[in-house]
Amino acid sequence: MADAICRTERLVLRKWREDDLTDWQAHLNTHAVRKHLGGKLPPDRERETFARLLETWDREGQGFLAIERVSDGALLGSCGTGPVMAETAPDELRGSFEVGYQLRSDARGQGYATEAAAAVVAIIFDRFDQPVAYAQTSQVNRGSWRVMQRLGMVRREDLDYDDPDYPPQENPTMVWSMQRPGRG
Repeated sequence: MADAICRTERLVLRKWREDDLTDWQAHLNTHAVRKHLGGKLPPDRERETFARLLETWDREGQGFLAIERVSDGALLGSCGTGPVMAETAPDELRGSFEVGYQLRSDARGQGYATEAAAAVVAIIFDRFDQPVAYAQTSQVNRGSWRVMQRLGMVRREDLDYDDPDYPPQENPTMVWSMQRPGRG
């Protein structure tokens, strides 16, 4: 697969394709999946967001990738990396690479998020030569906490901050991190 960025035992993380739009709309731009991400996107933001997914990796060399299951080619979610851009993030965090992920509802609880996120953390360390990988979530998103814990990340309460791009119930933003093996 020419658009594959990396593979795991069960997954291919690849660039987004135009023909992913219908699955993305049906399975990822839903109230359940976007519950902790500000809610389902309206049609105008949906088109803008998907267009950004299509071009970001080629243009910037980083971004969110489609998670495809090897066994049947099903689109399960997205996972990727990029710099933390929130203006209210602490200086140590802003500009550092974070891993982010989202899975369609029927793919949760099977280890896919952890498997994909581990692959992206390896990209952060190996491809981008970063000393630390970060992840962010909210206090109410316990499913995301579990992924971070399974990755071996540690809580960084000293870096928590309020992000005005998210509703009050999703604040403060909780920060987790992992040192690159062999460093620190």
